[in-house]
Amino acid sequence: MIEVLVSEKLVVRVPCAVIEHNGKVLAGQRSAALSFPLQWEFPGGKLEKGETDEEALAREIKEELDVEIEILSRLPETSKDQGWREIILVPFVCRLKTLNITLSEHEQILWVTPGQLPTLDWTEADLNVIENYYNYLATK
Repeated sequence: MIEVLVSEKLVVRVPCAVIEHNGKVLAGQRSAALSFPLQWEFPGGKLEKGETDEEALAREIKEELDVEIEILSRLPETSKDQGWREIILVPFVCRLKTLNITLSEHEQILWVTPGQLPTLDWTEADLNVIENYYNYLATK
């Protein structure tokens, strides 16, 4: 009998924040040193063992932007299959509880109106988040 080891695809949950402030939304430009260099994303990061999506998001936003957020609403999850791994984005609409942003991972951030979101070069997975965010805005 021959056994074949089939490696399971890595599945990574990534909570991310659509942060609203004064009618605008925060976009973060990825570092040139990361995958998808200089593309735009909604800030967030990988879920760690034992964390809820909300706990991971609060921790990641504190680490990346040095601010605290209030989670207002959960948007539909989106996924991006990268062959060797699948990224599941878990977006939340949030607002800032503290305002002084200090960047630790992003090249830069921009505050843009919802209508300006498509003008940036987003990662493919984040484009689906924008679509779901527009659907969310349409119901408000």
